[in-house]
Amino acid sequence: MVQRLGWLGLGMLVGIAGVGWASSVQIELEPRWPDYLDTLVLYISGTWDTLCTPRDPQVSFEGLTIRVRLSVPSGPCPKAAIPWRLRVPLGRLARGHYEVQVVLVEPTGATRALGDLEFVVVQPNWLYWMSQRPLTWEDFLGPVPRRPGQAVAQVCLDLTYEYSAVARSEGAGFLVRLQEVRVDNRVDRHRSWVLPEHKRPEVLEHEQIHFDINEVYRRLLQEEMNRLALRLELRAFDLEDARRKLRDEVDKVYQRFWQKCQEVHDLFDEAVEKGGLAAQREWREKVSRWLRNPREAPQP
Repeated sequence: MVQRLGWLGLGMLVGIAGVGWASSVQIELEPRWPDYLDTLVLYISGTWDTLCTPRDPQVSFEGLTIRVRLSVPSGPCPKAAIPWRLRVPLGRLARGHYEVQVVLVEPTGATRALGDLEFVVVQPNWLYWMSQRPLTWEDFLGPVPRRPGQAVAQVCLDLTYEYSAVARSEGAGFLVRLQEVRVDNRVDRHRSWVLPEHKRPEVLEHEQIHFDINEVYRRLLQEEMNRLALRLELRAFDLEDARRKLRDEVDKVYQRFWQKCQEVHDLFDEAVEKGGLAAQREWREKVSRWLRNPREAPQP
């Protein structure tokens, strides 16, 4: 069962890259799935082919890009296959989608890329859709309602958007232009619940399929919003009126995709109610295809 919230308005990931002096470099993040209350640590490791292994990590932040510079000592370095590992504290980070870039600064001053990594920091109660991070029963933290009806579990889904716009005076009025829109698909972990005696794989899979359906329509909506941002500009004599008109235009697009998403959620529940696990397997395969190509899904 799914609860849908429409709202108007992001672990251990591993990067491996071969480089000249190292057989491989592995970059890991702890904790595995961070939120903004966690203290984050990077672990960078590998096998070096000299005794002069990388050291002295220097961390810098440029927006959501984190750069880690390592160095090696100058002078002669005897050949040897040496395992190495560095601990690099990052501290607490605000919510966002981050990229880590690890480079080596050689004694000559030249730099060499060792590897990179992407990760998402989320709010503690929100789980954002990620292909490598499916739902687990630990994500169902909400209290079971007194009267759950026929439902044995409920995932609380949210499809949101945030946008930015610029406004400038033009003649006797104002011109407002849409710049960028970001669409998110997330689960409210503290409002999702399950009856303890029904923590079965097929029940969890059912909720995951709902989460995946939301992701299909997030991708379709993001694509449409990107097109809208290329062309939407509005003129009005009053600045607030111009902003309101722009917000209404963005909301029209959102509502169109949101309604189609709800229809598909309902079709999935109806199919499983009638056809049981066989129907659920069919939908699992169907939604997997849609994730690979969202244009195959029912369009708004």
